[in-house]
Amino acid sequence: MNARAVRDVLGEPETWPNHLHVAGEGPTEIRGATISQVFSAGSDIAVGTDGGACGATFSIFAVEDQELRDRIERALRPGLDVHEAAAAEI
Repeated sequence: MNARAVRDVLGEPETWPNHLHVAGEGPTEIRGATISQVFSAGSDIAVGTDGGACGATFSIFAVEDQELRDRIERALRPGLDVHEAAAAEI
């Protein structure tokens, strides 16, 4: 079985939905951003980023499988570059 990465479930950081996008409408320039917070509530994982050209973002992902959700939450450590975090094995 091949190892899976966070990006295999959540997608590339540039495609993450932005439920809070401080810079307003438009494409998310997330290059250089780091994970600022991660938490789960119910079947959702919330991911906050900071430091990208677009400013702070906050994305919410539905991940029904609790074991997978827990592994993703552990992989997305605050302080990690978003692209490193997306490449983390889960």
